[in-house]
Amino acid sequence: MSAIKDGRLPITLDKERHLLFSLNVIDEMQDKFGGFDKLDEVLQGKDSIKNLRWLLTLLLNEGAGADEPELTEKEVGKLIHTGNFLEVKTAIFKAFSIGNSGSEEPPETEPEEAENDEDEEGKKTQAGEGK
Repeated sequence: MSAIKDGRLPITLDKERHLLFSLNVIDEMQDKFGGFDKLDEVLQGKDSIKNLRWLLTLLLNEGAGADEPELTEKEVGKLIHTGNFLEVKTAIFKAFSIGNSGSEEPPETEPEEAENDEDEEGKKTQAGEGK
């Protein structure tokens, strides 16, 4: 299944695992940080390493298959190192984007809307109202 269909984002650590930014994760983040809108803030500053490990553990456990055992923060901490730290951080933000909008990319203008805008502009120009 792709990340878009089930909301999970694949990440390779010790093996391929998946991150899932679900409502359960958002609820946990609200309890711990006051809201999921503070994601950028909590992954910076003095507790950023602890927060990253905690959040990654939560995301990995939420994205795990039914047959996979739950990971502890200590186990997840062993999967993160200076060589993959930025990749992990980026994956967390991508998982957030997928969980929020269903896509890793920001939403684009619908082609139909863009065509309608061009049609309106063309009509105004033909009528002498445009530029």
